[in-house]
Amino acid sequence: MFKFFKELVDSVKEGMAEGKAELAQEAADREAAQQENNAALAARLAASSRFENFAVALAAVYRQTFAPDLKEAHEAQRSAVHLLCIGIPPDEVEAWKKLLARDFSVTNGEEAETVVTGIVDDLASQASNDDLALWVGRAAHLATGAAAAGHATAEEALDWLEPAAELAIERFNGWDHYAQSFLAGERNAPGSNIVGRKLLASVAEKLLADELSPWKTVAWPARDSFADLVASRGAARPA
Repeated sequence: MFKFFKELVDSVKEGMAEGKAELAQEAADREAAQQENNAALAARLAASSRFENFAVALAAVYRQTFAPDLKEAHEAQRSAVHLLCIGIPPDEVEAWKKLLARDFSVTNGEEAETVVTGIVDDLASQASNDDLALWVGRAAHLATGAAAAGHATAEEALDWLEPAAELAIERFNGWDHYAQSFLAGERNAPGSNIVGRKLLASVAEKLLADELSPWKTVAWPARDSFADLVASRGAARPA
């Protein structure tokens, strides 16, 4: 009898030891995978241009709303790469395609270019800086989102956005100014509702405060630096 219980206890101890070993191995595998992913994202960010970072940051209020990255960046102890570079996580791509189709009726690159360039061509005629900020944000959201979803290349999306970025730099003096104008433009936009306004305001507040946010890590370009910002695209391209 006592021998039976001893063997039972020994068996339980052995099973617990094996379980702990398996858990430790799983934790080590997760850590290794996270480090590998972090390294790949760091390399992607290092290869990006200042212009790409700025263009994506113009769309950050939408990106952080629909595919938030700040929390994961903190947990993984990395930069908020998906708020700085055009690409988004692979498991977000299909949802992003549906989002672009729903909000902009865009399902391919030709449609994306037509809608983005139409928005950009109208920017200079916007009635106020509030309207301008709203539509700059939407153009950046659509262009970078279309490239992230595979409808266009990153270079094509950035080409579409050059005039929008130049006008934003000319009219606004920083992320605070841009954010305030964006939210005011959203408040007065057709179809705006209180739930959406509160959500976007909350996201904008987080972007202005979080240390990993592109609105904290990407400096707003000086008005006379646009040519240098565009030139950074060429410097960032692989040889």
